[in-house]
Amino acid sequence: MTLLALMAASLASAPLAAADRADLRCIGVFAMMAGEDAEEKAGMTGAIMYYIGRIEGRGSRLDLDRNLKAAIEELVTSAETLDAEARRCGGEMVIKGDEIQNIGKAVPAEPAQQAGKK
Repeated sequence: MTLLALMAASLASAPLAAADRADLRCIGVFAMMAGEDAEEKAGMTGAIMYYIGRIEGRGSRLDLDRNLKAAIEELVTSAETLDAEARRCGGEMVIKGDEIQNIGKAVPAEPAQQAGKK
C-alpha cells in the first residue's frame, strides 16, 4: 500500500474530535429544520455554513458526507438527542446572532458618507 493510501485509510478510521462531532450534529439539526420556505431555508443555510466553517477552520480533514450521514442517523434514532442538540445548536446561533447585531450597530448607517467627511 502506498503512503498516500495509508494516510487516507488512517484519516477515514480516525475517531472524530468532540468539537467536530458536535458541529456535525448542528449541521444535521439545521439541515433537517430547513423547510420549503425560502427565508427559513436561507437561515438554515447560513447556520450550516457557519458550522462547516468551524470544522474547516480547525483544519479537520474529515469526510463531511460520510460523517454527516452518521451524525444524522444518531439524531433521528433518539428524539431526546435530537431535542437536546436542537436546543444546544439553537442557543449557539442566538449568541452568534446577537454578536452580528452588535457588529451592525457599530457600523455607521452610511459608511461611505462618514468616510468622506474625514
